[in-house]
Amino acid sequence: MAGFDRGAAEAKRFSYQRSPDWPKAEEAHRQKEPTCVCCKPGMDSGAPVQVHHIFPFHYCIALGRPDLELDDRNLITLCDKEEGKPSEDHHLLVGHLNLFQSANLKIVLDVKKTYHGSRERQIKSNPLWEKEVHERLKPLDAMSNEERDQLRKLMDKTLPIKSP
Repeated sequence: MAGFDRGAAEAKRFSYQRSPDWPKAEEAHRQKEPTCVCCKPGMDSGAPVQVHHIFPFHYCIALGRPDLELDDRNLITLCDKEEGKPSEDHHLLVGHLNLFQSANLKIVLDVKKTYHGSRERQIKSNPLWEKEVHERLKPLDAMSNEERDQLRKLMDKTLPIKSP
């Protein structure tokens, strides 16, 4: 199971809380995708896994798409470093581009092609990763209204609202 919930901690800064249905959605996703999608089979980084939101759930709430917190299309499983234990941390490095207040909106492509099976030193020495770090999603509280509107449009295009 997961350790400290960094997403919930970040969301709390904005007075947002996880849906009471999150544990059920998280467990359903873990059943479908139990291992880090960035690690190669057999890589076994020894790290626990985290169910990561492609569009961070507090952004989704702030921009009027709270449904995306529980939407499996917005979830991906990544390994997460435990304090004091040597392991990979694809959650931080690839999922958040080295800043938990941000996110990598190209994570699905990146875990399949760019960083699949890569270790921390390989990721950090990749010039593409450096470029992505400099272009990463702004933290929610640093976004202008126009940037928020653009992100909402991207959410709606990428993950259209499901009809009932």
